[in-house]
Amino acid sequence: MKRKLILLNILLLAGTGFAAFKLREQYLADQTHIAQVRRNQVKTLESAPAVITPKPDPFTGLPYAEVAQKTLFSKDRNPNVIIEAPPPVPIKVMPPLPLVAGVMGLPSGMLALMSERADMKPHSVHVNETIGAFKVIGLTPQVVSFEWDGRRIDRKVEELLARAPVAESGNGGGGQAAASSANPANLAAQPGAKPAEAKPSAVVIGNAMKACTPGDVSPAGTVADGYKKVVEATPFGNACRWIASQ
Repeated sequence: MKRKLILLNILLLAGTGFAAFKLREQYLADQTHIAQVRRNQVKTLESAPAVITPKPDPFTGLPYAEVAQKTLFSKDRNPNVIIEAPPPVPIKVMPPLPLVAGVMGLPSGMLALMSERADMKPHSVHVNETIGAFKVIGLTPQVVSFEWDGRRIDRKVEELLARAPVAESGNGGGGQAAASSANPANLAAQPGAKPAEAKPSAVVIGNAMKACTPGDVSPAGTVADGYKKVVEATPFGNACRWIASQ
């Protein structure tokens, strides 16, 4: 028994010595590593310069205005409502005024001999009657008043007489005679012409009324073919006409 204890003590002593040896060995290795670390100098790294980030601009909605205007609910992506302008109203051009061959004052009222165009024969027109596109709303020996397109147009008889046409007749030499018979202001006989027969002309100037024949020098009151000759003085000369006798 005693021998076993001695052997056990020897083993414990040997184990303790071995552990001490290992500890010493580990201690020396640590001291060597520490010395080596101390010998190595740590290099200081230069720091990079600081980069300053620019401050962002304040938020505004202007850059996004185009996106907001292109609305999805419009076919052309345009928010502006396009209002189509109405078509221009055509401007009416007034046609030429009627031509006046003469103006007469009758017991029934004023009467004017007018023609719509230069190639048409004059015919009688009373107040409130129309000739072409015009309506006669006023008639005096000096002024003729027309109505056209809601407008009142006043013209002197002299202006319209200056434009009065010379009516053409069927034969070659009867043009001047027809014009003279249609214009009461030109009823005097031409110099050197033979006196005409005292009877009314074939030109009708109104209801139961005919023009005088050029060159007719018969006195007023002459009766022929159922008509009575009447001569009146006007600012444009003597106005001659034949009125159907009762």
